Amino acid sequence: MAWQSLANRISTLPRVLAGPVLRKVDKRSVSVWLAMRTGGNVTLTVLDAASATLATGQRHTIAVGTQLHIVCVTARPGTTQADLVEGIVYRYKLAFSFDDGVAMDFATATGTGDIRSFAYDTLGLPSFCLPPANLDDLRLLCGSCRIPHGNGRDAFAIGDKLIAQAATNAVGRPHQMLLTGDQIYADDVSASQLMVLSDAAHVLLGWKELIPYDKAGSKADVDKLLPFLRRDPLEKAGFTSEDLDGQLLSLGEYLCMYIMVWSDVLWPVDMPIFSDVANATRVVLGGGQKEFSEWFGKRAKKGDHFAMDRHAKGLVLFREELKNVRRLLANIPSYMIFDDHETTDDWNMTQDICKALYGNPLGLRVMQNSLVAYTLCQHWGNVPEQFEDPPAGGTKPPGKALLDLLNGITDAGVYDTRSPALRKLVAVHEDSEMAARPDHAAFHDTGELIYNYTVEGPGHQIIFTDSRSWRSFPTGRVGGAVLMPEDQLVQQIVNTPAAGNRIVIVVMTTNAPAVEPIRSAARHDVVANLFAHFPDVYEAWELPSVAFDKLMARLVEKLPLVNGTRTGALAMISGDVHFSFATRMLYKATTRLGDVQPQPVKAVIAQLVASSFRKETDNTLGFHREGYAYTPGFIESLMIPETEPQGYWGWNVAKGSEMVVGQRGLHPAGVFVPLFTLKLDQPTLPTVPDGFFLGTAVDPQLTPDYIYRLDYLEPPGADAAVDTTPLPPLPAGSTPTDRKMAAEAIRAAATKYRMHNAGGTMTKVVGTNNFCEITFDWHPTNVAARRLHHIARWRKGQDINVVQESDFVVSLDPDDAQFPEFVPRKVQ
Repeated sequence: MAWQSLANRISTLPRVLAGPVLRKVDKRSVSVWLAMRTGGNVTLTVLDAASATLATGQRHTIAVGTQLHIVCVTARPGTTQADLVEGIVYRYKLAFSFDDGVAMDFATATGTGDIRSFAYDTLGLPSFCLPPANLDDLRLLCGSCRIPHGNGRDAFAIGDKLIAQAATNAVGRPHQMLLTGDQIYADDVSASQLMVLSDAAHVLLGWKELIPYDKAGSKADVDKLLPFLRRDPLEKAGFTSEDLDGQLLSLGEYLCMYIMVWSDVLWPVDMPIFSDVANATRVVLGGGQKEFSEWFGKRAKKGDHFAMDRHAKGLVLFREELKNVRRLLANIPSYMIFDDHETTDDWNMTQDICKALYGNPLGLRVMQNSLVAYTLCQHWGNVPEQFEDPPAGGTKPPGKALLDLLNGITDAGVYDTRSPALRKLVAVHEDSEMAARPDHAAFHDTGELIYNYTVEGPGHQIIFTDSRSWRSFPTGRVGGAVLMPEDQLVQQIVNTPAAGNRIVIVVMTTNAPAVEPIRSAARHDVVANLFAHFPDVYEAWELPSVAFDKLMARLVEKLPLVNGTRTGALAMISGDVHFSFATRMLYKATTRLGDVQPQPVKAVIAQLVASSFRKETDNTLGFHREGYAYTPGFIESLMIPETEPQGYWGWNVAKGSEMVVGQRGLHPAGVFVPLFTLKLDQPTLPTVPDGFFLGTAVDPQLTPDYIYRLDYLEPPGADAAVDTTPLPPLPAGSTPTDRKMAAEAIRAAATKYRMHNAGGTMTKVVGTNNFCEITFDWHPTNVAARRLHHIARWRKGQDINVVQESDFVVSLDPDDAQFPEFVPRKVQ
């Protein structure tokens, strides 16, 4: 059957196109996001365990297009109603009063006919529960990077199974989901899906965006920029992605991509094939046979017709999982942050990229469209209060200002007129503005949206940082960026609400640090980019570096003072790299970098890398097969020193100063032969392991101000198959003792799985599509027994029901004897 335009089937689709997506939930509010083809009022009602109404809220949609209406509605308890509390499975329902006078319940509006398609077990409605104060009971789901036409099955749907297993058990079910970047891929869209997105954008918006085409100000209807006709103008505008043939351009395309990755409603029965793209291209090229023949020959030479067939198969698999994905999103509070692919690959990577994108009308428009779509589809639900009307006499928050500008746009001319104001609200600035800033920095002005935020739980605090839209380039055009300037380290981490004795989890979209092959590529970036384009070598927090030392110094500000020392443990979550692993960092200091007054530290930082839901490649499978030291080729392998464990000594050296700290030399057969004096002109020195044949010896009279020990962790044994036996619900009127017994049963089951992991071979790095979970063995009175579990679940083989589990266990005890402080070689 031939592919059909959305215009031919829009009237047959349900009024709700995507959602519900459960977003911010706390004790006084519950927010739900939806995308609809008809505008109207949406009423959200939250029910307690006895099905009594606990909270209600109503909000009207905003009309982004004539047939695209978006809303994030928040329900709040009344002033006399009780707070939401932990230990209860709450349910919610939605009702619709559309602008055309039609009223519908949720089952009718979604076209499912039965709300139970969004519910688990006997609950009958979408549900959720609040996170517990006891960290032993807390379950956090997390992950990143999800491309529709990728290899393998979409692991995102594994989360649906995890909730289904314990849906009626408020202690046992997952409590929150953290999506840490690349929820969409805007720069690597298959030609087949791009045809559908572009078509749907025009139908839903009711107008076609005029895309600035070049610096001269020429504009083109976005539907004239078909797949394989976008690369040339994008490259001229400074875009550097390897996948520009499928780069999203218009606001409508970005919005429709979110709808298509979260819902199956917009998907046609049959996707476009290569002949559909070719026929459309012939029309756009004006029927000129020569031009079309050249286009077709280039596409045939690159094998695009075969690639479209391959991608089509991947899209079919992706769509098969969307009903489960939709149920997952409806039943767990989710919190999100962008990485680069929500806009385009290499976003704000280098100063050259920034100068090109923000110095060109096409770059400015694409960045504007991507961040407007991100704000509507992701950020609105993170901080819904910033999108509401202010109190009488108050200043309108930037989120509400953005909604007002978008509401009711009816043609491309209106959008063009409002674009400067929209661009400012989402903090997209022209290159001339950035050039006037110190270090050519990307920045946010007063009155612009701020994308970092926190999630406050009774036993944990999650800090979502923004290291993408705050960057500076002190080295100019050479190398990468400072991923987060010093003032933002303070603002986004230190100045968040006090954590007290709660565990702090910091979301960083880039690894800190990455695996050793990536770090080696960064140290040898010229070699790394010699045969291929790898700008991502600039994307991690490199160790050793001044930026890393500053990051660590600010992170431990969140730890409590114990006898004058910042003491304890915290966790960092990141994604980006398309495989999952964990590291443990021991950080001890008498004086941190930048301290005016010495501040002792004794801390463990657990780094949990969770990636990818669906971005499996030959390289990620290489890590899955070979572990942390995998490299794609022989030349690259020569650059990589021994990976673990690693030790570093650091001194609080003033900027611009220099101190002699030891010697560098050869160490054949364990004998150290000094070659030259080692002078430190940046704070931190790698001491263990020694790289290649060169080693380091430190002056024995020098005591470091701070030290690191870095361990790349491995699961303790064979990867275990996941037991999906359902957990029973808590009994009605359950007491704290009942909940404690249920929690003990769950922990016992988890321990059984981990014992099953003991012995045999195992996967050291999970490089297949995977879904991650974080749990704790907290032991409130026994710090020495505290552990964090970073559990990656992945499918082994073709059976979608066989899910494997790899458990990376991180000791949170700074005094753990298994991870002693390193003592480097001394100068003789």
